[in-house]
Amino acid sequence: MSSISQQIQVPNTLDVEAIERMLAELWKKTAGHNQGVGDEAVLRARAADLMVFLNDESLLSDTHQIISELASFHPCRALLMAGDRNAAARDIEMYVSAFCASQKRSDSRNLCCEEITLTAHGRFVSELPSAALPLLVPDLPVFLWWRGKLGAVDRVFSQLCLAADRVVIDSADFQDPPSHFVAVAQLVKRRSDEAIVLSDINWARLTPWRASLANFYDVEDYRTELDQISDVRIYFVAETGKASAVSSQALLIAGWLASRLNWRFAGAKETQRSPEGLSFHFKKNDRLIKLSLKEVQRPAMKSGRLSQIGLKAADVPATFLVSRSEDGLHLETKTTIGERSYPGRLLPVRNWSAAQLLSREMEILCNDKIYEEAIEVAAEMMRHPPRDPGRG
Repeated sequence: MSSISQQIQVPNTLDVEAIERMLAELWKKTAGHNQGVGDEAVLRARAADLMVFLNDESLLSDTHQIISELASFHPCRALLMAGDRNAAARDIEMYVSAFCASQKRSDSRNLCCEEITLTAHGRFVSELPSAALPLLVPDLPVFLWWRGKLGAVDRVFSQLCLAADRVVIDSADFQDPPSHFVAVAQLVKRRSDEAIVLSDINWARLTPWRASLANFYDVEDYRTELDQISDVRIYFVAETGKASAVSSQALLIAGWLASRLNWRFAGAKETQRSPEGLSFHFKKNDRLIKLSLKEVQRPAMKSGRLSQIGLKAADVPATFLVSRSEDGLHLETKTTIGERSYPGRLLPVRNWSAAQLLSREMEILCNDKIYEEAIEVAAEMMRHPPRDPGRG
């Protein structure tokens, strides 16, 4: 399967009719190019509108590749906006392109996607929504993939949200997880008033971890010990050469565990980052649970990804482990109660691409209450982070 792509610059960024004419002409050229190499038909298919916002133009190439892959199984009109507020002011520039996946079967049709790219700098970034929104194809579901910074009230974000049926983020990209998780929790609270339906690509990556942990609770013989859990340790891969503040995946899985098990946040433990990591306290009735987020070095894995989760009950004693295999392809579970070890399970890990994960999110329009509750707990943890006693 190969990709055919053409791009041309639009001379007038605000003339919607001119842009549509240029797109139609571009499709004719694309179809003609295909007919020159075979008899395959070009199908101009659009199942949705996808708006993408970036605050870093260096992400344009990567995002274009993701959208190109997305087109093969979820064709759409993509509006790709790149806005650098800190750069010198420069008015909006616009480009249109079309690309499709070329099948080698003679009877195949090429499902093609169209992409409109808008770039702006300085004060002109605030005008991106007014330029982009008229270009949405009517009567299609609208998705906003926000790859910019989440923080205080953002006028561009708010305007794009009003036009979107669903807002997609990827918390794995958060440069500052503590502040970003608090911002996401604020968005969740706004959802009921402004109809913001929010989802997180990173949440989907945690599906096998959540399934493996939930499987422990499906075994009746484990429930007595699981009800006595007092220590949780979540290990994540540190960024090579850096001291990571915290992993977004570690925060999400911690929030999910605490919200599902009805643990009440009881504060952060004053501790140095090493060797204890970040530690937090939760309570369930009179039982105190210590939850720690710890860094490990695994160069073969992406930074921020989970490597192991351990649940321990000290009084029993019992240990429940979920670990990622050395090859990264499986999650392995292990249970020890007293001196007895129980048979574990092996669950495959599908390393979905960003395009595949985004496509899955574009098939969902309702909100995820379990995700929202996990976010609330994670944000509460970050509002009260542990302090380093060495800093007074």
